[in-house]
Amino acid sequence: MSLVVEGLLIAGGIVVGRWIARAIRTRGARSEPARPAAAAEANDAPAELPATFACKLGDVVVRVAERDEAWLAGALVFSEEHPTAALFVAPEAGADRALFVRDAPGAGLVWLAPLAADELPLTKDPPHALEHGGTRFERSRRLPVRVARQGSGAPNVGDRAIVAEYAGPAAERLVVVAGSDATLAWRGVLLGEGEYDVLPGSKETRE
Repeated sequence: MSLVVEGLLIAGGIVVGRWIARAIRTRGARSEPARPAAAAEANDAPAELPATFACKLGDVVVRVAERDEAWLAGALVFSEEHPTAALFVAPEAGADRALFVRDAPGAGLVWLAPLAADELPLTKDPPHALEHGGTRFERSRRLPVRVARQGSGAPNVGDRAIVAEYAGPAAERLVVVAGSDATLAWRGVLLGEGEYDVLPGSKETRE
């Protein structure tokens, strides 16, 4: 009889011990700060765009002659050590719009429309020259960058890309973004000072 009682006491002790250990682990997990989540949140903070950019997220850009306008809802921000260029998108404009700007005083902006995937022979490393619609474009700049999306409506090309700018006759331009996940292209025209107006967005729309 004493052996039976002793066995019951040992079994009960094991059960109680396991319950206590489980309670301690649960309490510890609840009290431990979620450091990885906090770090990821900080990394997603929008980068401050250079003052030399012709426009910012949330602005409305108007072409003076055509009175065409685009509200900049989203952007692909291209960075080396700091943001050096951005491609803003205005998907609500009736027809898709995009504006390309660089970190250079007086660089103006390129008013663009997206090209379908089969309109150009897009590759992971944009070539020195491209032809579209019978017009030849020569590459004027090639820049490997990190990519961050801001706002809404910007396409997902991956977190790394090669941005290639092409010049055609007069003010005609092509921009190719060969990203780690997708390669996309846009065609349009370079707008200089006096050819566009920028109506600044509120501080809330830029954040």
